[in-house]
Amino acid sequence: MRDNFDNRLFKMAKREQMILPKELAEEIDESIRRLTAEGTENRITGSTVRGTAGERAGGMAKSRKKKRMNFRRSLILAAALASLFSVTAFAAAGALKQRMEAMNKEKLEEYFVQIHSSFMGADNYNRSYTDEERERMDELRISYEEQGLFPEGELTMLDEAEDYKGKNVAFFKKTSTFFFPEKEMSDEELLQIIDFYAKREYSLQKMNEMIAAGETDFPKEAKPTVPDEATDFSVLDSSAVFQPEQALTIAYTGDLSLQAVAAGTDCILLAGRNTIHRMEIGSGDSVLLYDGFDENTLITALCQDGEGNVYAGVLKETSDEYEVGLTVIDKNGSFLKEIDMSPYMKNGALSIGDKPGNGYIRQMMADERYLYFRGRGFQDADFLLIIDKEGNMVSQMTSGKYFADWIYGMCIGKDGKPYTVVSDENNRFGIAAINPGKGTLEEVYPAIVSEDTISLDLIGPGYDADFVLWGYSGSFSFNRNETAATQVTPVYEMPCPAEGSLRLVLPDGRFVFVHCSEYRSYTTQNGDEGHERIPEKTYFYYLPGIRNP
Repeated sequence: MRDNFDNRLFKMAKREQMILPKELAEEIDESIRRLTAEGTENRITGSTVRGTAGERAGGMAKSRKKKRMNFRRSLILAAALASLFSVTAFAAAGALKQRMEAMNKEKLEEYFVQIHSSFMGADNYNRSYTDEERERMDELRISYEEQGLFPEGELTMLDEAEDYKGKNVAFFKKTSTFFFPEKEMSDEELLQIIDFYAKREYSLQKMNEMIAAGETDFPKEAKPTVPDEATDFSVLDSSAVFQPEQALTIAYTGDLSLQAVAAGTDCILLAGRNTIHRMEIGSGDSVLLYDGFDENTLITALCQDGEGNVYAGVLKETSDEYEVGLTVIDKNGSFLKEIDMSPYMKNGALSIGDKPGNGYIRQMMADERYLYFRGRGFQDADFLLIIDKEGNMVSQMTSGKYFADWIYGMCIGKDGKPYTVVSDENNRFGIAAINPGKGTLEEVYPAIVSEDTISLDLIGPGYDADFVLWGYSGSFSFNRNETAATQVTPVYEMPCPAEGSLRLVLPDGRFVFVHCSEYRSYTTQNGDEGHERIPEKTYFYYLPGIRNP
């Protein structure tokens, strides 16, 4: 038992891979020699006891002493090793601190600028970590922090994504994208990633401290990059803008702080807090369509049907609560009617601040006969709510074998049928046609994207495919006679951050992303505070959805 305990201690020390300071090593050796000598003497004395009961009792006493001494030996050894662990852990922490502090001001600024100037608000990856890589990464992170195990080299920094040739690990600064090789990453490569994270975090903290103390200025390079706009504006006056391969970046010149956007039949619909505008495709300006809402109404979703009627999902703030509503206007902006949504909502399903609410409409679409809703707080319709255009119930769909989150995309396909993104029991994404009358799914196309795909919150008819889809892993196209979707654009080639952006699919299959680089505060009549996009800091990005852009 003693030997097993000692062995475990030595194994612990071996696992730590620690180098003993000379003085401590000598002290431990001397303690062990002394204890070993005491143990040997006790064993000799004990072995000579024979004969009478008294003598045997004496022997037992000495045997107990031996056991006490052996246990004491183990305790001292354990204490010595614990002391060793503390010393080496302290030394490792000191080495890590020295490694961070060794970065000069130029290096600190390099990491700081990368964080603030990136288009993206979060890191992206050309592929996911494997399970084995994640496990080794966790182990190596402990060794990095507690044992001073550092990489021999650093990540390769890329000026352009095309510069990556598939070897080693690299980082594309413009979109905060890590590039991993297809093969399993080595410990050295994983350590380089860990080291990069540590240096970036330290640089952010240190630079903020220096700026606050007046020791340095905020680097000009760290300010958000203004995107390059389209230089040939003749495309706005020709049919070229409607070609799917035409990619554009256009500054918004209207005055709305945008809350929601939607693809119209021949335009883009824009919503401020309580105002609806219309904007020509490819234009930067917008014109008023409807502003008949009161000041305490917030527009949460928009859509347009084939006749041109516009439907606005709204959240109405009263002195006591928030209520969900649906306002209908014609294509010229004239008020048509209000549809009562209260029969389809749960009371108290959602609280905003200190006020109760019954939910809200996150997205919706319309075909010739029906309206389709997805959001929060729908009664018995956690998958989808379907009503007719007079506000009468058609069907309430609940989750079953397939489910849909409130952000999952919907569209009317080329065949005129309604479609939705779905997830299966393994969280794999696919699409399915909706039978509105029955409230069921049909023509399910499961698991059409890789298992590491993150959400699919946009779907629409494609230019050269049945569907285009977009999620936080990039954009895809899909034909119903295929078993898998084709990736069109990886997320790291996005022209703007996905996080915080508004997005839609045009009838020609192009994606439009709306991103604002700065926000401002506002206060409602009821005294509630919020944040909204600054119009002059807002850009429209047109991204091709075809397979061969």
